[in-house]
Amino acid sequence: LIWVLNIIVAFLTAINVIAWGYAIKEVGDPQITLDFLFKLLFNKWFIIAITSAFIASLTSYTVLRELGVVAGRFFLSLGIITTILAGTLVLGEKLTLREWAGIALIIAGMLLVGRW
Repeated sequence: LIWVLNIIVAFLTAINVIAWGYAIKEVGDPQITLDFLFKLLFNKWFIIAITSAFIASLTSYTVLRELGVVAGRFFLSLGIITTILAGTLVLGEKLTLREWAGIALIIAGMLLVGRW
C-alpha cells in the first residue's frame, strides 16, 4: 500500500509542476493587482496545481504516519525526482550533471532508508 501511495504522490507532484509551468505561461509575471489575482485564481492550470498539491499533501500524511517522519521523507523523495523529470520532459528545462547526480543520490537514499 505504501508503494502505491508514494507513486500517487509522485504522480501528483509531476502534475503540480506541469500545471504551475502552464499557469505561469498563461497568467504572466506576478503583479499586486486585483486583475492579476482574478486571472490567477480562475486559471485552470492554477486550480489543477493547487488541487494536486492538496491531494498529494493528504496522501503524504498517510505515508509519513505509516513509516515515520524520517523514513517517510526519504520515501517521498521520489516526488522530487518526478518534479525534475516533469519539468525536463514537459516544460523543456535542461538538467545539469549536478542535478543528475542529485537524482542518483535520492534513489540511493530511498533504497537504503525506504525499508526495502
